[in-house]
Amino acid sequence: MSIQDRLAYLLQQAVRQTATVAELQELSDLVQADQSGDTARLVEMLLRKDLPPGTAEYDETYWDQVANNILAADRPEEMPAGNVIPIPQRRRGWMAAAVITGAVLLSGGAYWLLQKPAPAPLAAVTPAPAHDVAPGGNKAVLILADGTQMSLDSTANGLLAQQGNTKVSKPGAGQLTYTQQTAGSTALTQYNTLRTPRGGQFQVTLPDGTKVWLNAASTLKYPTAFTGTSRLVELSGEAYFEVAANAAKPFRVNVLTHTNGSPDSMQVAVLGTHFNIMAYEDEQQVKTTLLEGAVRVNSHGSSKQLRPGQGASLDKQQRTLTLQDNTNTEEAVAWKNGFIQLEGNDITSAMRLIARWYDVEVVYKAPVAAHFRGIIPRNVPVSQVLKMMELTGEVHFEIKGKQLIVSP
Repeated sequence: MSIQDRLAYLLQQAVRQTATVAELQELSDLVQADQSGDTARLVEMLLRKDLPPGTAEYDETYWDQVANNILAADRPEEMPAGNVIPIPQRRRGWMAAAVITGAVLLSGGAYWLLQKPAPAPLAAVTPAPAHDVAPGGNKAVLILADGTQMSLDSTANGLLAQQGNTKVSKPGAGQLTYTQQTAGSTALTQYNTLRTPRGGQFQVTLPDGTKVWLNAASTLKYPTAFTGTSRLVELSGEAYFEVAANAAKPFRVNVLTHTNGSPDSMQVAVLGTHFNIMAYEDEQQVKTTLLEGAVRVNSHGSSKQLRPGQGASLDKQQRTLTLQDNTNTEEAVAWKNGFIQLEGNDITSAMRLIARWYDVEVVYKAPVAAHFRGIIPRNVPVSQVLKMMELTGEVHFEIKGKQLIVSP
């Protein structure tokens, strides 16, 4: 039997949840032992439906049923404990790009791969059945310079407003665009604010062409035209930026947060780059992660220059700014790509992510020691996410309306 046929068989066994301990170990060994990347590429090919000659043809109905069975977690007792199929950090690109919608997570569990395409961040969500909670979606409020508020999730597509020399339009679901008709105007600068609720997300293209993806419970304030010597916006919450290059007019993000109840801020200065900023009030750290280009992060007299793959973390209590090498960039932008990605998160940090996206209240009956690692799609009802997490055997969830009850 060729290596291609053997891998196809092992993957099918894993996805069916019928793999033996020895088969899971063999699959793990094959992925870990190959340093060339050929095995990872072969696994990607198999999961993308391109099975090699001699293996069973891809059957969409069959694989959909397999995915549903795993998501339903209807046979957790058959999962062999203590066998994890690890995916090396350097090879996770192909996973996030095309092949994962679900991964069962963690300590003592198995890392399951599903043969389903990755969900787009703005795709329609899966309807939630009764006694369940639907995932978030494209929801935001636009506040114009005169104070007028528009609920963008219920506003029709098309032209929304004229702000000075700039047209504000909604070209499609989850999208907002500013188009500056003339440059160099001396008119008074006007500011708009885009605000997403818990369970909301939205994308905005600013007048200079910069694209910003706003995560749940976040606020972005920006001018309707960049007329000065720099481009300054204000952010609270989380956003991913793709900044339009303009060396003569640097782009700056003023990150707003609170330390010990007092207003605080951090500044990120860029020219043209891709980066993510996470600055939620209920998180201990403000994190900037650079994917492309260069940024400088400044806070409390400290300054850090970032290269791609690096991150800067501001400890809000200690007010210390730390540079991190080899940051997991895919984890930082997973939300933008349609996933909840957990990288060793404890129960409280994992539930903060879930609470923001599903707009739920989390109630703990007792302390829980579980930690989680894996990738979960953001477009499924919360019950499916919780079932995956329960497969660790260390936590149990109960849904009561908009409350999630957590117990050991």
